[in-house]
Amino acid sequence: MSLVFVGVLMCGITACNSDEDADVIYTSYANTMVKTFSMSADIDVLTNLAYRYFTIDLVNGLIYNPDSFPYGTDISALVPDITFASPSSVEITVLNKSDGSLLKTIDYLENENDSIDFNNDVKMKVVAADGVTTQNYRIEVRVHQVQADSLMWATLGKHTLPTEIANPLMQKTVAFDGKAYCFTTDGISYNVGVSSAPSSSWTVSSFTPVVDTLSIVSIIASSDTLFALCGTPDAEGNQQLCRSIDGLSWTVVPDAKFSSLIGMWNDRLAGVVATSAGYSHAVYEKGVYEVGEAIEAAFPVSGYSNTVAYRDTSYGTSQVYFFGGRCADDSYSGHIWAYDGERWAAISDVGLVGGAGASVSPREGALFFSYYKDEYDAASDYFTRKTYYYILGGRDASGIRNDLYYTNTIGGYWEHAAQGTPLYVSNMGFTPRAFASAYICEEMQSTPSLALSSWTWAETPYLSRITRSSDEPVPYIYVFGGYDSRNTFLDEICRGVILRFTF
Repeated sequence: MSLVFVGVLMCGITACNSDEDADVIYTSYANTMVKTFSMSADIDVLTNLAYRYFTIDLVNGLIYNPDSFPYGTDISALVPDITFASPSSVEITVLNKSDGSLLKTIDYLENENDSIDFNNDVKMKVVAADGVTTQNYRIEVRVHQVQADSLMWATLGKHTLPTEIANPLMQKTVAFDGKAYCFTTDGISYNVGVSSAPSSSWTVSSFTPVVDTLSIVSIIASSDTLFALCGTPDAEGNQQLCRSIDGLSWTVVPDAKFSSLIGMWNDRLAGVVATSAGYSHAVYEKGVYEVGEAIEAAFPVSGYSNTVAYRDTSYGTSQVYFFGGRCADDSYSGHIWAYDGERWAAISDVGLVGGAGASVSPREGALFFSYYKDEYDAASDYFTRKTYYYILGGRDASGIRNDLYYTNTIGGYWEHAAQGTPLYVSNMGFTPRAFASAYICEEMQSTPSLALSSWTWAETPYLSRITRSSDEPVPYIYVFGGYDSRNTFLDEICRGVILRFTF
C-alpha cells in the first residue's frame, strides 16, 4: 500500500503586548490530521490501484492524486483506505456534481469498507478527540480526460511557414547542423528559414540558386552538406547535383546527375539516374560519383518518403530506409526499402494484404519518421519509452490519405491507428496531406508562453489540463507544408505530440 506520511503542522501563534494577559491562539491539525490516504486494491478497476500516490494538503484541506488515473478508469465504486491521528468521528458526504444534492453519507469509522462514487463531489469532516475541533477536506480522484497515448496536433496560426515569400508553392524542411532548415519557393524567389526552436523564432534569408532553378523538394542533408538537384532536366530527365554548406550559397557538383535523390547512408548520397536503357542506382560520396546496376522493377523512381536511419551498435552496422514512392510504370510502391551500403532490398511489403500486420496502401509522398511510444508493463505498473517508426498520410490510388501506422520493428508487424484507438489522426484537427516534411525536436515544457501564443490547438479543452511536474524535454513532431486533397499547397506548420510525453 502506498502511504503518504504528513507531519504535524503548527501555525498562527499570536500574542498581546502584555506578558501577563497574553492570549496565545494555536491552530493545530494534529488531532484532525489525515495521516495516510490510498485506495483499496481492485484489479478490475486498475492495476496496482492500492499503490497509486495521493497528496494530502492539510492547509487547503485537499486530498488528490497528482498523477491522474488513465483515461476511462472507472471511479464509481472505489473504497478509500484512510488513517488518522485521533479523531472522534469522520463523516464522508457524497454530493451530486450537477446540483449539489446529497447522495450519500458515510460514518467512516464504522463503515470503512463502503464504496464511493468519485465522479461526484466528495467531502470529509474529521472531528478531533475533543469533539469540537474539526477539519474539512475535499477528496478528488483525477482521471485523464483524453487518452494519454493520443496524438494531438496544433497549427501555427499567425506566422505560417517561416518565409518572406507571399505565396510559396513548395517547401522542404530538413534537420541540418542541429537546426531545422525550411526552404520555400514560389518558383521565382527562394528563402530559407533556420531555427533551433521551431515553435518560436526563425532567421529567414533569401538566396539565389547557382543556376536558374533549384529543386528544393529534392534537398537532402548530410552531417555537413546539403545536396539538391538544380538546372533544367536533360533529355533523360536528370538534373545536375548541387551542394551547399549553409543553404544560401550553392555550387554545382561536376559530372554528377540524378533524376531523383533518396537520402544519405553515412556520408554517401543515394539516388536514381535515368539512362537510355531505363533507371539505375547512383551514389555520390566524397567527390566520387558512381552509377550502379539497374533498379528492380518494383523500385520507385520518385515520390519517396523521407529516409530513416538505423544503426546497430552491437554489430556496428547501419541501414537507411524509406517507404513507398512512384515506380517507372506509374504504379505506387507499398514496400519499405533498405540500403546497407552495398545494395537496396525490399524488407517489408506493408501494402500486402495479410502480410506483416496492418495493410498500408501503396502510396507516394508519405511521412516516414522515427518517434516514440510508451509501452506499459502491467506487472510492474511502469511505462518504458521505446523508439517506434511511423507512416503518416501520403497519396495513394484513392487520393490523399490521413491514416497512421506504427511499429517498433521496421521490417516486422505494423499496426494501424484505426478510429477509436489512441493514435487515430483524422479526428485531431490534422489536414490530410502528401509531400510534407517531418522534423522531430525535443523542447522543454517551460517554453515561454509568448513563444507559443500564436499556436492554435485542435483540442483546447483537454490541453488546459496537461501539466508537467519536471522540466524534462518533450519530443514534438513538426510537420511542414504538404499538399491537400485539392493539391493546394498548405502554408502551415503543425506541431504534434503524444500526450503522455507532456504529463
